[in-house]
Amino acid sequence: MGCPKRAIVVFLSFLGFLVLFGFRTVFTMVMVYVIKDNDNDGVTFFKECTINGTAYDLQLDWSVATSQYFNTAYFVGYVITQLPGGFLAVRFSPTKIFGGAILISASCFVILAFSMKYSPIIVFVARFIQGLAEGVSQPAMSSVVSAWAPRSERAGIVGFSFSGIYLSTSLASVVSGAATCYVSWHAGLFIYGSLGIIWSLFWFGLVYDSPMMQSSLSEKERRIFEEEGSKVLVASARVAKNIPWRAILTSRPVYALFLANFTRSWVFAMVLTEIPQYFADAFSLNVATIGFLTSFPPILMSVSVILGGVIVDKLINMEKVSITAGRKLSLIIGFGSEAVCILVLAFAKDYLTASILIIIAEGLAGLSTAAFKVNPVDLAPQYSSVLTGIVRSGVLGASISTAIAGTLRQKNIQSWQRIFLITGSLHLFSVVFYSVFGSGEQQEWAQPTYKTLVSDSESTDYGSVEKNNIDVILTVHNDEKKKT
Repeated sequence: MGCPKRAIVVFLSFLGFLVLFGFRTVFTMVMVYVIKDNDNDGVTFFKECTINGTAYDLQLDWSVATSQYFNTAYFVGYVITQLPGGFLAVRFSPTKIFGGAILISASCFVILAFSMKYSPIIVFVARFIQGLAEGVSQPAMSSVVSAWAPRSERAGIVGFSFSGIYLSTSLASVVSGAATCYVSWHAGLFIYGSLGIIWSLFWFGLVYDSPMMQSSLSEKERRIFEEEGSKVLVASARVAKNIPWRAILTSRPVYALFLANFTRSWVFAMVLTEIPQYFADAFSLNVATIGFLTSFPPILMSVSVILGGVIVDKLINMEKVSITAGRKLSLIIGFGSEAVCILVLAFAKDYLTASILIIIAEGLAGLSTAAFKVNPVDLAPQYSSVLTGIVRSGVLGASISTAIAGTLRQKNIQSWQRIFLITGSLHLFSVVFYSVFGSGEQQEWAQPTYKTLVSDSESTDYGSVEKNNIDVILTVHNDEKKKT
């Protein structure tokens, strides 16, 4: 019978995010190794790197501050393209934008492998370009999911697709660490750069913007998409021109979703960049122990992301909860538990208690993906990439989080208590706000009409869209509107 086409799309999406977000970790590992200011013997699990002193070794007279400038360049580019990325995914092919983002970023890695040693300016520019490219990835993926996720499988498909983000850190750390120590200083760059380029070839060859554009789609799968009202229309200039900006920017569910993304970015950045320093300051742990303790949360989160989506889909399909209740329930359990654990963490007396709280917090936080990652598709399927771009602008929370931590942080437990209390309280507030104003229903301003859809046989960037497909989507949405 063959593998369902949507399964191929989901699996390739998972691999794409696994590689794309692995780029960050690989680059960090390379910087740790090549910069002379770093004590490499104290920051790696690998003993006696075999490339030391050989032709495959590289040591640069750059300061640690220089590597921080590279990260700044990346995050500036990453923030800049969040909102434009959402608009581009409506106007042009979202699959090409997602695939292009990974191809560009992977190509930058290969270029860095050859040119990094010549000038830090080259690295700075390459990292900025990578940030610009990667910033469009999640808004574009929201449009892909909007087309390829049947209503009954929406949270599960989103969960599996995005779980690659959370698993990427653990996998990239091991692969790049071993490659750097035992192959060459730039082996990690070559490996991940090559994987990204190879992945893009499969993605461009196998994935289409809409199931209805897939000529080899089985009759059974075609019926699933028609019956469950998935978006069968590709993006077009007409859809892009009719984006209801005023309605979007005055929508309370959109504000609730933005705040949830903002505080999640705040917490995620803190866990990723500040928790290792917390273990060192508060409990005087060595780097090897810190690395071991911090390796568990990403793995558990990647599992809970998938489980959360499957469970919420099951509850909704069994009519145990409404879509809105399902989204709110997953966010309350996921982010609510995370917020409480962070508040309790402020009063942890030993590193074992602290590490258990962090593991529980991040493990349960993955359940909320069934809410905040899926919600743009719920609220406005045809504008989901635009909504994702808007709410993903909340990644500014990550910059604010690290800035505040840097200002308040001192080498004592009291300063960390203040950081955790601020973070946990803000996160808890966003949970309450979402539980009041969040929604899982398609908004009135997002209902498709002939005004916003392409007309009979209108040519789009990807080919002709036939009127019968428009009739299908209108009929399904009208039926859904009557039910609600």
